[in-house]
Amino acid sequence: MKSNETLQTETFAKFHYLMIGSSFKKVLSKLDDKLHFYRFISMGRFKGEETIYDVASNMLSNAGLVISKQSDADGTFFKVRKISNLPTSFKRPAQKFNLGQCEGNEEPKNFPIQISNAISNSFANPFTIDLVTVVRQTMPKISIIVTGTKYKIVSGDGYEGYVLFEKAVYRDIQTKKKVVRLGVTFKLPKEEDMEKGNREILYAIEHYCKELVHNESSRFEIAQRLLYPKPFVDDNSDEKEEED
Repeated sequence: MKSNETLQTETFAKFHYLMIGSSFKKVLSKLDDKLHFYRFISMGRFKGEETIYDVASNMLSNAGLVISKQSDADGTFFKVRKISNLPTSFKRPAQKFNLGQCEGNEEPKNFPIQISNAISNSFANPFTIDLVTVVRQTMPKISIIVTGTKYKIVSGDGYEGYVLFEKAVYRDIQTKKKVVRLGVTFKLPKEEDMEKGNREILYAIEHYCKELVHNESSRFEIAQRLLYPKPFVDDNSDEKEEED
């Protein structure tokens, strides 16, 4: 692994949406019609894959720490996310970092010291678990394969962002359970001088694209809900049993 001395933050903010009852072409047509100073340039089809690692007890995910290996046209990288455990109304965006480039057959457990040091040195809140030992015990748990079409968003003032129409396949590697979801992701630049463009694009989505439903969850959180749904508990079950 070509590790980084410090974790590299991602340069784009991602906004995920579920698509309901329409086609992506209609959504793109609406945006093109309303955003007069922006152009959508087709960049063709794409494919990306993410493998999420954890220990058997799911200690990392329970602590809000997600280690994954992501592969796309730019290469294969180890990445880490710190997920906020706060309720939705108080939830902060996940902190996302690149750990370093790796080969396709390499896994986090092959680099426990480098990965644990990078994590410890880059997050403000210390971890109470022995990261080196935990990383050594990690195994692939969830596979997420995303395919679709990608468009570049540009304007005359130098703005550059992306919109991706995605088919995501979430799979539990051990049980082989698989769930498919369609969605749209906007990758918008984090630079302050691009904020005006971001606001205009997000406004157009909110007011004119009723087919898109904003989803604040990360892919990891979506995978958790789809693959491991919590059983329904009837709050009145005890009362009914007593009445009988």
